[in-house]
Amino acid sequence: MVAYQPFRSAQEIGGPPGEPPLAREAAVDTVNLSIREIRALLASLRKPDPALFARLARDPRASARKLGYGALRKGRSLAANEDIFRDGGIRFLAGADEAGRGALAGPLVAAAVMFAPGVVVDGANDSKKLTPKRREELYDEIIGRAESVSVVFIDAGLIDRWGIQPVNLQALGGALAGIDDRCERAICDHFSPAGCPVPTFGVPKADETFQSVAAASIVAKVERDRVMRALHRHFPRYNFAENKGYATGEHLCALAAHGPSPFHRLSFSGVLPDDEMSLWESAGAEE
Repeated sequence: MVAYQPFRSAQEIGGPPGEPPLAREAAVDTVNLSIREIRALLASLRKPDPALFARLARDPRASARKLGYGALRKGRSLAANEDIFRDGGIRFLAGADEAGRGALAGPLVAAAVMFAPGVVVDGANDSKKLTPKRREELYDEIIGRAESVSVVFIDAGLIDRWGIQPVNLQALGGALAGIDDRCERAICDHFSPAGCPVPTFGVPKADETFQSVAAASIVAKVERDRVMRALHRHFPRYNFAENKGYATGEHLCALAAHGPSPFHRLSFSGVLPDDEMSLWESAGAEE
């Protein structure tokens, strides 16, 4: 499904009863702690803390990030990792991720997936680490076992108009807005869109750490690959079936020989010749 529900304002986002919006995420500023203090803090916890982990995952120090991921993973499965976000009586949480951010052609696709507690999809992982055949197999299992799945497509024209980062955030937020209303919390890969309908944690490497985010990355990738194979039938000269719109040598040669299709992102480097790119950027600046 494609989600069109508008975002709520950030002020409307709440956490568990009695808890201010995302108050816990701001409770500990790990940047001002030494590595020794972070290690002692993690050792003092009776169970992993999601807000603390989200902070550590974005700490500018590699050693602090390593401590955070190490404290979380400790032999747990991706499904068990995300259970730490089910504290305070929370049952339903969703994961969101996108596919196609760096492609030269085709849509950006974002997906959100919500599982019931206790559901484990064996083999779910970052879609980039899986073969196409395995992604398709897991896609069918995810669709069959998820409580809710939401998918959003944003085409090349809107990417050119708004820019990839605003579109990326809009797509992730839109996917989460389309998830079942029972959802109480969400995890996004890397980014945390403002104004989402539930408290949302943006965590780097979330697609290889949490099952619902891994599942979302698989759904987004499979859906986007299907679009690119369909486009290949109309524009075989670019070989979208193989390169999926990314900047392979073959794709760049086809662009140089034939120019872009209506589904190419004209604002991306390598799509237009340098002289045409300058004209395109000048025209955009005048709007």
